[in-house]
Order: sequence, then structure tokens, then C-alpha cells
Amino acid sequence: MTLATQDVRWGVGGLPLVDGVTLAVEPGRTLGLIGPNGSGKSSLLRLMARLRRVSSGVITLEDRDIASLSRRTFARRVAFVEQQATTDAALTVQDVVRLGRTPHRGALSPWNAADAAAVDTALAQVGMADRRDRLWHSLSGGERQRALIARALAQCPSELLLDEPTNHLDIRHQLEILALVQRLPVTSVVALHDLNLAALFCDRLAALHQGRLVCVGTPEEVLTPEVIFHVFGVRASVERSPRDGRLQVHFLLG
Repeated sequence: MTLATQDVRWGVGGLPLVDGVTLAVEPGRTLGLIGPNGSGKSSLLRLMARLRRVSSGVITLEDRDIASLSRRTFARRVAFVEQQATTDAALTVQDVVRLGRTPHRGALSPWNAADAAAVDTALAQVGMADRRDRLWHSLSGGERQRALIARALAQCPSELLLDEPTNHLDIRHQLEILALVQRLPVTSVVALHDLNLAALFCDRLAALHQGRLVCVGTPEEVLTPEVIFHVFGVRASVERSPRDGRLQVHFLLG
């Protein structure tokens, strides 16, 4: 396993937001985190990204406690894409993506061909090469999201964490971004709201409810009417598309 959590707990003011989660991410696969708002998806991702320290339990990367790794070593392996990012600086798209090279460069290291190639590749992968000189403040929400994913890809990570990367994106770019993540030769953990997108692009799913892990498995094992009702409080039917055999979730009203 690459990233793994063992009985991880974290909370605020005595309120547990991540409550005893044990989870392992299979190398080279995409794990989707699903659950309603407040279920602990974002908190768990931030713990895995080492942006917060666990209250108890341990998170490991290749069997090493991530707290024991230097920030540079960790950042060369793991990249994190948050839901939103803001800045008052007059940065271009290229400036933002270049920040992804920071873990690979010393304080006085000159910009080199490898850095430039990583940035060019990342911009091309998210379809933003023709917008590289655009100012951050001129971008739409979807364009900003793609630029942030490009910054993460410029790190050349082996593990990629994404917190609802399809927010602010139209359906075409939702499909393109998730298809890109699925194709990348990395281990990915993605928090998603759309259960049909989760079924379409994730190898395995982990369902969270009130900070606890309800179940983990393949989309077929997790996306059942019983689990969906328990986690989301809504009734649903789950079937395979007669056209392509893909799993589809239909929500039932009334």
C-alpha cells in the first residue's frame, strides 16, 4: 500500500470530525471518498496531505509515519488540490503552476529545463497551455480549478489528493478532469459528491458518515441502495446501463 490510515481521529472543540478511520489506498488506483457535507471527506484529505496533525492514530506513506518525513520529501511524493484557492497577487496561470516545482528546487537553484518541461506538460494535460499568460483574477472558477490541478501535476507526484476537483466545472470538464486523473500513473484519492462520477472513474470507494468509515470496496459493493440510504438519507435504485454496462445511480423522490 502507499498511503494508509490506521484508527485516525481528529476533531475540533471536542467534536470528532474524523473518527477512527482505517483505510489503505492501493498503488496506482483511484480511491473515491463519498459522503454528505460534514461527513469528514475534506478533513481526512487534509490529514493525509499533512496540513493537519492527527489527534490519534497514524497515517503512513510506504509504511513510514508521514509525520517523520521532511516537508520536502513528503511534497515530492504527495500533491494536494484543495477545493478553492485565492490570492491577491497579480499571478499568471504559468506563475501558479510553476509553484508546483518548489519541492524539487533548492532556495538558490536556477530554473532549468526539467522544471520548464514539467510545467509545460502539466498545462497541456489540463488543457490550459493556451491560457498560461492569463492573470489568475481573469479566470473562471473552472479555469482556476484546472490551473490548481496543473500546479499539483507539476510536482510530479506519485500520490495525488483532490478535494472535489469537479466543483465549478461544467460537465465536459468534469469528465475530462476525472478521465485525466484516472489515466495518470499515480495513486489518487478523490473526494466526490456525484455518485455516478464516482462509479464511473473510481476503482474503489470509501463511504463516510459523521466522520466514520461506513464501508469500503468496489463501486458495486459500496453503491447499494442500503448504503446510499444510510449515508445520504435518500432512496435510490442502482442498475447497470443497458448501453455500456456502467453502474448508474437513480435517486427516488417521494
